[in-house]
Parts: sequence; structure tokens; C-alpha cells
Amino acid sequence: MQPVKRQLEAALAEVERSSRSGGYDAMRRYLQLVRELKVRDSENVALLGSKLLKHHRSKLQTEELWLIMEQVAIAAIDTRALKLAADLIKSIKEKFPDSERSTRLAEMFLEARGSYEQAEALILEQLEEAPESQMLLKRQVALEKTKGNLSGAIEMLRKYVETFQTDREAWEELGHLYLEAQMYPQAATCYEELLMHQPASAATHVQYADVLYTIGGPANYQTACTHYSAAIDISSGQNARALYGLCAASAQLKGDSKGRDGKVPPDLPELAGEALLQLYAKEAPSKLPLVTALLEAQQISIAK
Repeated sequence: MQPVKRQLEAALAEVERSSRSGGYDAMRRYLQLVRELKVRDSENVALLGSKLLKHHRSKLQTEELWLIMEQVAIAAIDTRALKLAADLIKSIKEKFPDSERSTRLAEMFLEARGSYEQAEALILEQLEEAPESQMLLKRQVALEKTKGNLSGAIEMLRKYVETFQTDREAWEELGHLYLEAQMYPQAATCYEELLMHQPASAATHVQYADVLYTIGGPANYQTACTHYSAAIDISSGQNARALYGLCAASAQLKGDSKGRDGKVPPDLPELAGEALLQLYAKEAPSKLPLVTALLEAQQISIAK
């Protein structure tokens, strides 16, 4: 189980245990953990956050109170609890009438309600005062996505990364948009850029390799094997997706003369398959028959 998931489950268990005594500390710690981990657990945040604000608002320090109100407002928008979101956003706007963050919340609320023209007008109005605001420019992209205008979102984000070239999250989002549009070479370029920012990220190596595998061809399969292998090294052999990918990409090259030029060892599919079976034997033994069947379908020989 991933460390982040374990932390969240432990924090939720603590909330449950402390519910009879009011749960103030546990709920507060849970919301703080979600903010620190930068994850979006909207249902739990909306539920626990609204309880905390209803029953324990007076106990919260001023700065934390407004952080939680913003956090719960976003979660309420995500979960379509628009009445709760509207009440919180109204309070935030009254307290911080000219802040960029309160404007972002108002725009997100309008977007969730389907008032796209009003949301767009609000963004454009703010951009006149702050034309290089990264948050507002990203909200433009998000609005186009919500409207279903994929090409418009891609074009806006492409222009954005031309200006803010070091924004890793923007490059990742652009890569996802290109994949959604089935523009695989352009997506590959985004992941190449991401690897420059985070060369030790196993997830990024796997994402790049997946795109190369999808494009296909011996050269791309070879490069995909290199990046799947990098992800396996970085994760100490614990990245199942990288092992799956390495099996698939190396199997494509097996028997191809271009796959025997020293870049891809001929026994690589078998080595990757053995490592995958060992991982499943340790983490999910009940699924071993499925993994074995998959490897056999790829004509990967595994020692019995």
C-alpha cells in the first residue's frame, strides 16, 4: 500500500476512534495532513471539515480557520455540495474581497454551477489587473476543459508553458491533455521536459515509456525499455507498472535484429517477468495466476 494512502487511512481511523469525544483534534489533524500531502480527498474533507467548522470554529486560530474554510469550499465544489460552497465562499469574499484566492473560489463555483460565461468574465477581469498571474491563467485552462474544449485548453496551456517553462505541474497537465487528444509525439515531448525537472521520478520515467510504447517502432521500444528499467532501479524493483511495461516492450523487441544490438539484452523479458512474479508473490499472491497468464500470452518463458 502506498505511504500516502496509509497515512490518510490512519488519520481517518483516528477520527473514527475519537468521534465520541467530539473528534476536534483528529479532524483538524486530518485536514492538515491532506493539505501537507497536497492530495484531494474531497468527500472526507467536505464531511469532516463542515463538522469541524460547525461545532469547533471558535477553537481554531484565525489563520488556520481561513485555510480550512478555503479547503472545505473546494471540496464542497468537487462533491457538488454547492450550498455549503456558496456559504463558505461568501464569507471568504467578505473577509478578503480583493484577494486572488477568493476570486479563484468564486470562479470555480460559477464553473461548477455551469455559469461558464460569468466564470470566464471574472477571470478576464482579473487578468486585466494581473496579466501574468499563473493561477488565473491555469484557471482559464481548467475552464476550457470543463467546457469540453480540449483543443482550446491545449492551446492555452501550450502558450502558458512557453512563458513559465519551469512549471512542472503545467508540463504534466499538458502531457495528459495531449494523451487525451491522442497526440502522442507531443505528449512525449512534455514528458521529456518533465524528466529534465525530475530525473529521479519513477512515475515520470514510466509515463514517458508508456507514451513511447504506444507510438511503437523498434527505436521507441528500445527507449521505453531504458526508461522502464530506470523506474525499476529508482523504485528498487517495486514498481509493478514499470515491470509490466518492461515485459511488454522487451517482448516486442525479442527476436528482432534491432533488439540484439547491445541496448536491450535478449533475456530481458524473462528477467522482467521473473521480477514481476516475485513482486506479486510477496504483495498479492492470489493474483499470480493472472500475471502468469499475461506473461505466457506475451510468449515470455518463466522458470517453473
